[in-house]
Amino acid sequence: MKTLALLLALSLCLLSHPTSAKLKPIRLGTDDLPIASTGAPVVDADGDALQPGGAYNITSITWGAGAGEVKLEWRDSNTKCPSDVVSWLYADPVVFTPADPKATAVLESSFLSFKFNVVTNFLCSGNLYWGVQHDAVSGMDFVRSDEFVENQSDRFKIERVESIMPIYIITYCPSGTDKCYYVGREFDESIKSTRLAISDFPFMVLFKKTSLASAK
Repeated sequence: MKTLALLLALSLCLLSHPTSAKLKPIRLGTDDLPIASTGAPVVDADGDALQPGGAYNITSITWGAGAGEVKLEWRDSNTKCPSDVVSWLYADPVVFTPADPKATAVLESSFLSFKFNVVTNFLCSGNLYWGVQHDAVSGMDFVRSDEFVENQSDRFKIERVESIMPIYIITYCPSGTDKCYYVGREFDESIKSTRLAISDFPFMVLFKKTSLASAK
């Protein structure tokens, strides 16, 4: 019951927060958010282990106002390719690749790269990897899609939240540090959209396997 009550309380935080999300270190495994990562394989909503190179939709654990799926959008007219990672009504598939080239599974608390599995034009086909970029206007650090950059694009982790269900959060751990940061959702006034960003409020998600690739 304690875990269920905690998850219900935390789900209220999944709504957008317009406050600044300047990089702040987190401590995994605190009383505020019990982390149950053991290095086991990450599983999808059906209980099957995530496969490196497989395509999955990332979706919120909540419904209604707090719902949303992860999608690649072209909201910034100053960029030549879609680069805004937003929370939307439907998802674009994402592929997870372990940073360890010898890894044969997507494991909890291991370094990963996230790449959108979308069909786009030739100029943008290499600009599909997740990264984190600071926005000087808002003061926030947004998740954006761009070219793969070693020791930056592969610094994401999936952590399991203590629960009877396979509920996860995503963290970002900059290279050269032992600190990790919650990836949450923040509203960006400049593009009038809710974007993935470094946040005090983690985005709790499920993974749903899909065989489809979106078109951009």
